[in-house]
Amino acid sequence: MGTWASLSVTVDTSDVFLTGGTVALAASPVLNTLRAYSALTGTWASLSVTVDSSDVFKAAGNTIIAASPVLNTLRAYSGITGTWASLSVTVDASDIFKVGSHVALAASPVLNTLRAYSAITGTWASLSVTVDTSDIFLVTGNTILVASPVLNTLRAYSAITGTWALLSVTVDTSDTFKVGSHVALAASPVLNTLRAYSAITGTWASLSVTVDTSDIFKAAGNTAFASSPVLNTLRAYSAVTGAWASLSVTVDTSDIFKVGSIQGIDNN
Repeated sequence: MGTWASLSVTVDTSDVFLTGGTVALAASPVLNTLRAYSALTGTWASLSVTVDSSDVFKAAGNTIIAASPVLNTLRAYSGITGTWASLSVTVDASDIFKVGSHVALAASPVLNTLRAYSAITGTWASLSVTVDTSDIFLVTGNTILVASPVLNTLRAYSAITGTWALLSVTVDTSDTFKVGSHVALAASPVLNTLRAYSAITGTWASLSVTVDTSDIFKAAGNTAFASSPVLNTLRAYSAVTGAWASLSVTVDTSDIFKVGSIQGIDNN
């Protein structure tokens, strides 16, 4: 049976409250405090810091991110470790923040940096790279995907390994990108390649195949999927094995494709 964890604190209409899968955030401009709760540990963790209306707060799964342009700090909280991890960095209105179950991303066009936080390790990993408005950022579960048409790079981050993996490849507006909890997919009609990333192994696996606008791509959990009416093939990638498996079968526009994960069915 679940239990309550209570705090006797002033609660104001200006307070900000967010919840994720196993975390809750209470940010108070009146008390100037950040309070995070972990359903895994059943405890609160409080920080005495200035809380401003310009602050950005996001929560998902086991992860909270708090970005402060006033204090120029990035703070992330892990529901797994029950602790906050702080970085003293410039925070700008142009910055991009995204949160997944075990990851958080802070992308800064001002500092030209990508910062990723792992709720599993409780640490940040930073990259000094050009960040452009044309960049594509996808975050789900344990995985971050960053595709840059300016740098012609694909970067993926794993909350499990706590590291970034880089591919130098042409990135085009016709490319298709999908992300699941432990997997990322990049399909390129320009290069005629399928690329899949495993957050479990922290590596990419590529296939040289015709990629067409009629192809269907899906990703969820540990699995990436590609179906081709042109090639009459079904291809599936496993983040567990890090390998592709192919079937030569007729693929029709009336076919129905779904990809599952340990949480259930995901139609992304």
